[in-house]
Amino acid sequence: MMHLFLLFVLVNGELQSADMYFRSIDTCNYFANAMTRRKVAERPYVVAYCVPRLVDGSKIIPQIY
Repeated sequence: MMHLFLLFVLVNGELQSADMYFRSIDTCNYFANAMTRRKVAERPYVVAYCVPRLVDGSKIIPQIY
């Protein structure tokens, strides 16, 4: 078991992604911020945040960032 950070992405209130794991909260927050910094006039409402999770490392893809 290992502690990782899971990135949740919601677009207009609907969950779009909950399968991106990161070793570092800083890396997770970097991607969360990048997803919410858009400068498009008619953009959808995007929320992204990181949540700590205890995960069995053998059950997820070995490429954890």
